[in-house]
Amino acid sequence: MTAALRTDPERAYWYGPREIPWSWGRSVVTLGVFDGLHRGHARLLGRAVELGGRRGLPVVLTTFDPHPATIAGPGRDTTAIVSLEQRAELALERGADAVLVLPFCEAVADTPAVDFVREVLVRGLRASDVVVGANFRFGRRGAGDVTLLRRLGPRHGFEAHGVPLLAGCSSTRVRELVSRGDVAAAAAVLGRAHEITGHHDRGTVRPTSPLLPAAGRYRVRVLGRETTAEMRTDGTVRVSALLPPGPVGLALLGRA
Repeated sequence: MTAALRTDPERAYWYGPREIPWSWGRSVVTLGVFDGLHRGHARLLGRAVELGGRRGLPVVLTTFDPHPATIAGPGRDTTAIVSLEQRAELALERGADAVLVLPFCEAVADTPAVDFVREVLVRGLRASDVVVGANFRFGRRGAGDVTLLRRLGPRHGFEAHGVPLLAGCSSTRVRELVSRGDVAAAAAVLGRAHEITGHHDRGTVRPTSPLLPAAGRYRVRVLGRETTAEMRTDGTVRVSALLPPGPVGLALLGRA
């Protein structure tokens, strides 16, 4: 995470519960992986922001790093859609007051769900409300769900909210669409164009983004204007427009 996010007094970012300030008061918490912060995730965050406004409390988006599926559950593609830094920035831009990243490891995967609730949601974040997707699972063997949260809520002073899923919106779907080059359809799921970030030098961009599209030519938006770019099989991108050297972001609009 960049120093800019860590030092901005208006944007709280914590890597692990130990970084939560001891003086932190009550908050509305939304919990999930949130990779890509697609339209379905935005619905969750929007519900949390609505509750935070109603209660006069800050909103904390709580996510995991790395993706829990890399350690627990059946193996599947977990290529990050955006970097952890971008995930935090997107959350803060969309109304979160703070982002808590929970480092995920085998010990966390083996934590009983009731202990996770007590240590993270109650003692750490002092949650007044917990907002999750209707299918969210957590804790040892995925034993925790919205039903458990609703049962534990009255005992610990919070209310649990399960938000229905948005049909067709999932991080898995975004990965599939981008990987085969259907970036326009991916943008419809994300609610924005998928962006490749990287370093530009003499017409070539060397991406730092984890998720890249299939090789081919694309329409892109860069530095406020549209042009074309070629995704090459060697993982680099050739850009048609003249660009200054240095960091750059290419928003993928569609096939050229």
